[in-house]
Amino acid sequence: MEDIHPYVNGFKFVKGGDLLSDHQLELTEISEFRDFFDHNVKPDPYSPVRIRGMLKIEYSYTFRTITKSKVQSYFASGGANDLNGGVSRTFNVIDESLITNPTFKAVFDQHEGLIREYCEVNDVQTANISVHFIRYQANEGEASYSSPVWLHQDDEPLVFIHLIQLTDNALGADNIISGFDNLPTHVIRLTDFMDCLIVDPTLKHAVTPTGSMKGTAQRDVMLINLENLSQQGHGDY
Repeated sequence: MEDIHPYVNGFKFVKGGDLLSDHQLELTEISEFRDFFDHNVKPDPYSPVRIRGMLKIEYSYTFRTITKSKVQSYFASGGANDLNGGVSRTFNVIDESLITNPTFKAVFDQHEGLIREYCEVNDVQTANISVHFIRYQANEGEASYSSPVWLHQDDEPLVFIHLIQLTDNALGADNIISGFDNLPTHVIRLTDFMDCLIVDPTLKHAVTPTGSMKGTAQRDVMLINLENLSQQGHGDY
């Protein structure tokens, strides 16, 4: 595993309006991105409580370009994920037009500085990145939860968590930050489009399960995971 580096000193919260302040985002773009999300998630084959999709991409430090990876499987260690770790997982593959989507490009541009810092710290020319669309969906009395379920330290040097949509009837769905004593220190709620929480492995984090006050509640998020080199070499090439 690569040495742990405090890219954001554990975590950093960025409001969606600030994240996209350099991009004149139209309401139609938000609607179109949510529609794109809807069409690229399928039931999670590893859990009945989530719907998701994934696209693995590679970022070139030299050329500042993004391309679809030949590998479309995801690996997390058992130490990072006590529920589904230790195995290579495959999900519905998100259409690669995501790479040229104006909203995604605007978001990625804001994170490029940290991704380039990772390349410089680790002396690598290519950053392996997995983009995850995850829908937590629950009816009244049910719970839709993350994997892993509670506080954990990621394998990934950096994870960018973006809110796509949170319905008004949703319960829970709060992000938790803690030290390695597992005592929560911060509670952060993503409420608006592209509100973003950035985390690195110098602290632990979790998200509380999503429930519903009435009817069907949904929490849609996009994760941009900058993967550790140790997460590669798993799955089909």
